[in-house]
Amino acid sequence: MPIDERWDQLSASDWDAFARSWIAELRGGPADTEDAVGQSVVMMNFTARPEHQWQFILAAIPHASDEELGHIAAGPVEHLLGKHGEKYIEKVEQRAEADPKFARMLAGVWKYMMTDEVWTRVEALKARYPAPAE
Repeated sequence: MPIDERWDQLSASDWDAFARSWIAELRGGPADTEDAVGQSVVMMNFTARPEHQWQFILAAIPHASDEELGHIAAGPVEHLLGKHGEKYIEKVEQRAEADPKFARMLAGVWKYMMTDEVWTRVEALKARYPAPAE
């Protein structure tokens, strides 16, 4: 899919509001939304520039519960690393070092379309920052 330049128009506060809306929807927001925000997140994964996808991930994590971190991992993070892993794996490593919640989120990441090199680095992070015992 081509890049949709409308994503470029969003400000930092817009990305934060988008992330908050998605988290609210994950928590069972209004029933009439039909996962409208979730569908927008899926489209963002395919049509937004990777730097905007990263911005969304960083905006969503502070608002997410540990269960919701799994949705971030299995959606936006897997997609970003699957398509742009070589460019973003170092940022992921740095963020995991600085942010324990971000590091916990990595427990939910699967290989998806990542290169072997990127996946090896993700696995190393997952081993370094294991998910808390339930």
